[in-house]
Amino acid sequence: MKDFSVDNLDVLALSDLFFEAAETERKLPAAMRKQKMSSWPDYPQEWKAYGYEEFKVRLPKASPKQVDSFDKALLLSIRFMDKDDRRMVWAVAHSAAFRERGPKWQQLARLKGLRDGRQIKRRYQDALIRLHYKLKAQDDDILGDYF
Repeated sequence: MKDFSVDNLDVLALSDLFFEAAETERKLPAAMRKQKMSSWPDYPQEWKAYGYEEFKVRLPKASPKQVDSFDKALLLSIRFMDKDDRRMVWAVAHSAAFRERGPKWQQLARLKGLRDGRQIKRRYQDALIRLHYKLKAQDDDILGDYF
């Protein structure tokens, strides 16, 4: 987990911030809770059937520090990015969540109606560069409220 402060806000740090925020968003509990059923669950009648159901591996819960960095990324994207850049940055971040190989550039390009994944990658980098320069233009006192 990285420490995101005003002094080290470069484009790579912004990218890491959004990638970590997307992973944190997936770790958060669902907005709508599933309704509990009022009937008895099915279970086998044999004594050898202990553990007959498959074990589902779940994501660990998000730590408070991760939730704070998620809030920072959310506020930065809302305040300093336009709608198209914000959607693209979050789509790239969510496609890269919990993947070692990074975002699915080709799939994202197809969703945007583009032919090549390099186009969406360049647009993503341009959006982060625009955000970086908007943050540099802001006063450090204003950014101190976020970081």
